[in-house]
Amino acid sequence: MTNPTRTIAISRLQADRRLSLQRRAAIVRWGTLAALVVAWEVLGRTVLSGNPYLAPPSAVATEGLSGILRPDALLELWNTTSRFLVSFAIVVVAGVPLGILLGRLSQGLFAGARDVVTIVYALPMVPFYPLLVLWLGLGAPSEIAFGVLHGIVPVLLIVMTAGNGVNRDLITSAQTMGASRLQRLAWVVLPASLGDVIGGLKIGASLTMLGVLLAELMISVDGVGSFIARQIVNHQAARLDAMILVVCVGVVIIIAVLSALERRAQRGQVQ
Repeated sequence: MTNPTRTIAISRLQADRRLSLQRRAAIVRWGTLAALVVAWEVLGRTVLSGNPYLAPPSAVATEGLSGILRPDALLELWNTTSRFLVSFAIVVVAGVPLGILLGRLSQGLFAGARDVVTIVYALPMVPFYPLLVLWLGLGAPSEIAFGVLHGIVPVLLIVMTAGNGVNRDLITSAQTMGASRLQRLAWVVLPASLGDVIGGLKIGASLTMLGVLLAELMISVDGVGSFIARQIVNHQAARLDAMILVVCVGVVIIIAVLSALERRAQRGQVQ
């Protein structure tokens, strides 16, 4: 018979080891970040002091942040944020259901659809943006469409692969109990692959933001991309780097939220 005291001691030891590992990971993570900031400051004050596109962190925190906290810069940031949110909402609403549906096709159709999506994923998207401008006009519609184009393809590929890998016994059990195809997709396939779906959305979110920013950098009259282009032309390194950092922090927050949802989904995932 198992000794309760020994079991409790082993559990505590395992918990202590996990906590120690998390602490070491945190030290490495934040230590690396601090080292990079220090190196950036030193290089910005010495070797790269004359670089018009790289300001040291101290200058970014003072001159740069004050420059992007002005109403005009905040408006540019909001324009890009709103376009990203609309683009990502379209990616989620269209990409996840379509990916689940494609994932549950017959193996022959699934393999063909996966190859098509893979080929599209490998294509460079930048040449398509002038076409979107011609079709949708200059401004938000074409930029949103370009963001969707970047984000939806990897989401489709990941979601359809996750849906195809769902345990066949779960599908058969639901079918035996009278569930329709739509019910099986919504109540069996999606919950069973939810962790992978959210993981795909993390990649989709990053690429959607990339698409919106690329569109604004190429042909745009407003938004973060247009703001960055103006700072490059005017050699405003502090404002340029500050805006880039703000965008990076925003993306990191989005990815962190999705990562937390992914871990939670995987703990309660149907197997």
